[in-house]
Amino acid sequence: MIDPGCARGGPGPVEAPAPEAAASVCRVVLAGIGNEMCHDDGVGPAVARRAARLSAAPDTGLGPALASPVNEPLDLLDDWDRNELAIVVDAVRSGAPPGTVTLTWLEQLGDVVLPPGCGRASTHGLGVADVFRLASEIGLAPRRVALVGVEGQDFSHGEGLSAAVEGGAGTAVALVVDLAQSVCRQTAPPSPPLS
Repeated sequence: MIDPGCARGGPGPVEAPAPEAAASVCRVVLAGIGNEMCHDDGVGPAVARRAARLSAAPDTGLGPALASPVNEPLDLLDDWDRNELAIVVDAVRSGAPPGTVTLTWLEQLGDVVLPPGCGRASTHGLGVADVFRLASEIGLAPRRVALVGVEGQDFSHGEGLSAAVEGGAGTAVALVVDLAQSVCRQTAPPSPPLS
């Protein structure tokens, strides 16, 4: 999915609310995969950070989402532990126009379908679908996994997203927040009766 010459590595942890706060309200985990030092490959962490900020806003109806940067898909196991929904955001190369946003669901092991042009594994050997299979086998899989892909354009070394991918990032943030809100509405405890 990324230029093999541009190794993954991130700027460090994304500041996000404590996992306990997220778990008490809604069990959604959000991860952005990518290297922000390789232009458009950094769209995953950028979207995750922005969406986590929005989900923590009081007017969204959401609890804070746990957001973390992920350098390797295998790192997802640390955050997935039986959450209701895991949302993974990453740059993709499928041949679609730059900035195009795709949504793929991994719900059942036998029904894993990746978007056209996406290989089964990342440049690191294990892809998200492989990690989902492993998590299922060891009892740590989330109920559902949403893969949000943003078609990249420039994977060369350097900071900042291309204009087309920046536009796609905004669309991806809105999609991520909508997905989280949808799950949180379904899992929210019933409101107390009005007196």
